[in-house]
Amino acid sequence: MTAGPSAVPNAKARLEQGRAEILARHRVGAGGQEVVRAISDLTDKVISELFRALCEGQDPPLAVVATGGYGRRELAPRSDVDLLALLPEKKNDDANAIAEKLHRALWDAGLEAGYAARTLEQCVELAREDHTIRTALLDGRLVAGDAQLFKGLERAIVTELEQRRVEEFIADKLEEYNERRKRYGGSVWLLEPHIKQGKGGLRDLQAALWIARVRHKVAGLGEAGERGLLPAREVTAARSARDLLWRFRNELHYATQRRDDRLTFDNQRRLAQALGFTDDPSGELGVEKLMRAAYIAMLEIARASDALIDRCAVEDAPKPLIGRRAPKPQPIDAAFKIWNGRVTVNEKDVFAKRPADMIRLYAIAETYGLPVYSYARDLLVQELQRLGPQLATDREAHFEFWQLLVREGSDGSALQPLHELGVVGALFPEVARLRARAQHSLYHVYTVDTHTVFALMRMMRLRSGALDEQEPELTRIARAQQRPLVLMLGLLFHDLGKGLGPDHSARGAELVKAYAQRIALDPSDARDVEWLVAAHLRMSHISQRRDLEDQALIESFAREVETVDRLEMLYLLTYVDMASVSAENWTTWKAHLLQSLYEKTHATMLAEGLGAPVHEHSLEERRARLARELASEQASEFVNGLPERYLETVRPDVAARHLKLWLQARKSGFASELHRSASGQADLTLVADDRPGLLALFTAALAANGIDILGADVSSLDQGIALDTFVVRETGGAAPSQARWEAARTDLLRLLSGQEDPHRLVQKRLRRASWASSAAPAVETKVRVDDVSSAEMTILDVITQDRPGLLHTIADALHRAGVSIEVARIATEGNRATDAFYLRDVSSARLPGSSGKIGEAKRRTEVVQAVQSAIASLAGRG
Repeated sequence: MTAGPSAVPNAKARLEQGRAEILARHRVGAGGQEVVRAISDLTDKVISELFRALCEGQDPPLAVVATGGYGRRELAPRSDVDLLALLPEKKNDDANAIAEKLHRALWDAGLEAGYAARTLEQCVELAREDHTIRTALLDGRLVAGDAQLFKGLERAIVTELEQRRVEEFIADKLEEYNERRKRYGGSVWLLEPHIKQGKGGLRDLQAALWIARVRHKVAGLGEAGERGLLPAREVTAARSARDLLWRFRNELHYATQRRDDRLTFDNQRRLAQALGFTDDPSGELGVEKLMRAAYIAMLEIARASDALIDRCAVEDAPKPLIGRRAPKPQPIDAAFKIWNGRVTVNEKDVFAKRPADMIRLYAIAETYGLPVYSYARDLLVQELQRLGPQLATDREAHFEFWQLLVREGSDGSALQPLHELGVVGALFPEVARLRARAQHSLYHVYTVDTHTVFALMRMMRLRSGALDEQEPELTRIARAQQRPLVLMLGLLFHDLGKGLGPDHSARGAELVKAYAQRIALDPSDARDVEWLVAAHLRMSHISQRRDLEDQALIESFAREVETVDRLEMLYLLTYVDMASVSAENWTTWKAHLLQSLYEKTHATMLAEGLGAPVHEHSLEERRARLARELASEQASEFVNGLPERYLETVRPDVAARHLKLWLQARKSGFASELHRSASGQADLTLVADDRPGLLALFTAALAANGIDILGADVSSLDQGIALDTFVVRETGGAAPSQARWEAARTDLLRLLSGQEDPHRLVQKRLRRASWASSAAPAVETKVRVDDVSSAEMTILDVITQDRPGLLHTIADALHRAGVSIEVARIATEGNRATDAFYLRDVSSARLPGSSGKIGEAKRRTEVVQAVQSAIASLAGRG
């Protein structure tokens, strides 16, 4: 029994021609569903023709069944083709032979199919033992052969699944669903989402439909809508979202020639270019547009999947009948009740009568700690669509939202569903405009609107006391706020100016003015909200990039803030903003700097006169206290040489370690320590005789040995000693190993002694390093001179893409340009370096009466160009 000699070549030719035609359709804009269906249909034809050729006119008792994604007719270009050869119970040599020959013929034709040959009884037995196999068979579809044999499989897998097995299957699917979300990040808003396995990915919807199928015997989204399991709007939205994700997935497979389902930064750029997402003159990048579309699609799929699973797996689960009466509703108020452990509406027209109850529904659910019944949620969505833009001017609805924001003890859990359902966007068109607005950088993990919601939730948790153990002082300040609504609205609007042009803080303040007029917000509250939004970046900028020992800077900032009330609100807003960017963004380093700025400004504002702040009188007392805590004969001498900014942030245990290093450096000229904290952070302290270009030497040794610098504080002590502290890691993210640090230390000693040239060392090591150019989003280099913030020094702000050897490159360029680095503030946010250098001009500093500032515009330009050229050279080598 063999196929005709031309069957396999004909199948191969048909497959190649069909694939080329489908690719051409994709390239001219075919939808995702059109392409996956076309690939599935082509595969059907090839398999059917080969099967007929092998049968040679016979009609053997054999069914060729497509399973999994192929069974659903959802084959992407590089998807697995899963086939089952369904054999008769009674052994049949012809059927067995054809099944075996078909498998070989498919591979010869270029169709790499996963293949299994089993009887109906074997299939049922395996499905009972393994829900993964049952899931694959749920999607089974006859491609060729015995239709009656296949119907027996359908009945066994779906229609004859006993109730106990249904519940076991659903429980298994729910566990798998939750585990997969946990494994792939548990959020739609990931920098590089997985569009198949991640939250809101294609697998989510498949899992929901599997559960719906075994519970209610529905065959797809259309039937789920017809049976009332999902509202018509959600069915339409989920279909559109699925089609878009299929289109993205098809392009990924075509572009990479492999089964690639993650939107990595490389893939995002690739897809944006291939699918026509172009940059806007307004500033939104094509890749950001693509990710906005992806996030909205994944949000729609996550919403539909969760709703379908909630309805089928929970609300429609069978209830025990013996010894139980039907549950009675528990009234809450005129609008809502509790039924079956869920909050729902009393009447269908609740939201039409009072739209503000849309907010109150979720506030009540949060209060009772119960979920919202799907019927109530669906009614809310329907009314929201009917209202259109009217909710934005409904002051009663805004008042309910304000009450939600400031309610005592709330953890903010009601905010997320209100945002995802579109209620927040309906109240605030300013938020809706930024729905799923991506920020193409490693620093911003979340979209603008999601970051805003997460920030509000964090502030609510801070005010409730939930973060008291981690942030006791911030919690105390937050809970003492007398005007929490001003703080919450400031936080709500702080980023809403993004996408409206340069300086999103100023644009956001303009939006506050318009909102205050629209809703008749109290004028004094409106002024402070507007100020908070306009100033929301000031404390992070000053604390991380400016010398907090500069009292003139502190006094200037105090005058800018004007009141202690504003200072406290800005401090809280800054913390929440930074901590809500990503899990890694809020560090001990940043916390100390921000707290120091707050405390100094607060003390200055409480003083009788700005020229004599209270904290200044306590400086010597702090020195004496630290000396007593160090309990060493040399402590007083060490402490008296410390700069004020060091005293503001150092802990006694850290100062004790630094004292030992200082004593060692006084004898030998150099001392070092790599300290690993319990949190996994690695701090490196280097103490040496100060000299021009010392920072360039330090950073050369670290860069040459693959040690990245995340933060740095450079200090000059009395007696010509430099004490520099760094937050460091290996390139992969872990704390540097002892072996790596020892190698760096050896190189550093050679550099300090003049036995090694720093530039040559870095060049040699980086050339042979194994790191590749990053696939992360590019960061535009900006080098700016600030000649106002400090009366004594010129400040150079550098923002650029982080690369191995960057800090050495900048420090070396400044040294060669004839300027000395007096203070350095180094911060790395994702792949963006944001560094500030306090500089003195070496030549002018020697002149009588000169402060050492870089006074001439021409000289400042030379320094800027030196740094820009050095960074460009480093980028070119990368």
